[in-house]
Amino acid sequence: MPEEITRSNISRIRNPVFRGYAGMYLDIYEDFLGQVSSFGLPFDTASSLEAQIQGERAALKTMSEVTARSEDASFVYRRISSACEACRQGINTLTSHISFRCHRSCFFCFNPNQENYEGHLAQKNDWLAELKAYHSAGQGLTHIALTGGEPLLHPEEAAAFFRTARELYPESHLRLYTSGDLLNELLLAELRDAGLDEIRFSCKMEDTPEMRNKVLDRISLAKAYLPCVMVEMPVMPDREMQMRDLLLRLDEIGIWGINLLELCFPYHNAQAFRTRGFFLRYPPYRILYNFWYAGGLPVAGSELIALRLVRFAAEKGLSLGLHYCSLENKNFGQMYQQNHHPGLIHPTLFFSERDYYLKTVKAFGTDAALVKRIFDKHRNNRYLYQAQAGYIQIHPQDVSLLQGRNVELALSINVLEEREGERVTRELKLLRVTPCDCDPQML
Repeated sequence: MPEEITRSNISRIRNPVFRGYAGMYLDIYEDFLGQVSSFGLPFDTASSLEAQIQGERAALKTMSEVTARSEDASFVYRRISSACEACRQGINTLTSHISFRCHRSCFFCFNPNQENYEGHLAQKNDWLAELKAYHSAGQGLTHIALTGGEPLLHPEEAAAFFRTARELYPESHLRLYTSGDLLNELLLAELRDAGLDEIRFSCKMEDTPEMRNKVLDRISLAKAYLPCVMVEMPVMPDREMQMRDLLLRLDEIGIWGINLLELCFPYHNAQAFRTRGFFLRYPPYRILYNFWYAGGLPVAGSELIALRLVRFAAEKGLSLGLHYCSLENKNFGQMYQQNHHPGLIHPTLFFSERDYYLKTVKAFGTDAALVKRIFDKHRNNRYLYQAQAGYIQIHPQDVSLLQGRNVELALSINVLEEREGERVTRELKLLRVTPCDCDPQML
């Protein structure tokens, strides 16, 4: 299988051009880690968490009602909301807001990372114009959501949002994100009549038992009005037993399902994370990129506890559905939207249905020249030879021509970006591969 290139194994790459290329990406990643350190929360580089995570993933894959999704970035027990299914590609979906105002002060809130955050605090979003613009443009929307801040700080507008969405998109799935603090029977009836399909309550392990009980009461109340009542919450690495108890209680209430989110550090409030004994997950990204999702960086231990909670639900045979959504899983929609343009990519690249990146195979230096001669001999011109840059790239389907040859190969992972009105390919990472690793169905 493709091999990660690290400081400890890069010396095993014999080809100096390939080694230099790979070293450049290691430098980029290390520079990123250095920049992150300035935010004041260190990485967890000494633990065995990643090995434990792999063990939990393997155990979950043996359980009959558990499904691994998105290259193990997501696990589902029993069922998953159609909105989460749609999120994987992000096509025909819209998440809007009225404002970023919120009466809570969650230490992990990532809204301050959003573009023009202060502006969104100071003024409301013109959600009506937004919905009408989508409709006028003929944009079919299958899933529409309202988030915040806290949307129910604006109860009349929240109901109006869903009434308008239902009028414009009669078949769309409509959902609301809320803390539940401001919910009552009158508002629930109004939201139901406006066409709301799904409500997602935020249950926070930081809340006092009294506050959490009030939210649970409102969750119970919502079941009488809405067809799909869910809970969505980040997984705290230090609250496994409390979260198990909460799962049992939510199952007794009879909610439809739970979304467990990987806890992220939002580049601020470092002291709040340090006080709780939290560290950043290392490495934070499988592939380093400027992702749209503003959630921050994953916290060490959150995924491990989330996977254990999925296993707990399955072992207990809970009736609710449970979906674990990692930070990486949230980036799949972006990759699909950026890269799924078959007519715009070079013939040596292919779009991976597994993780939605564009991939090709490269050889470097003298190996590149050898590969070119082999391809020319077989009259295969599906390659891109860059003599000055010192590499050749080929489609993984054609790597079979190199069987038995002493050639060092790299799997190149890429994205499409728009620059000055044109889409260009940008390389993000190299992995070391052999010809046996290059089946496109497995990449």
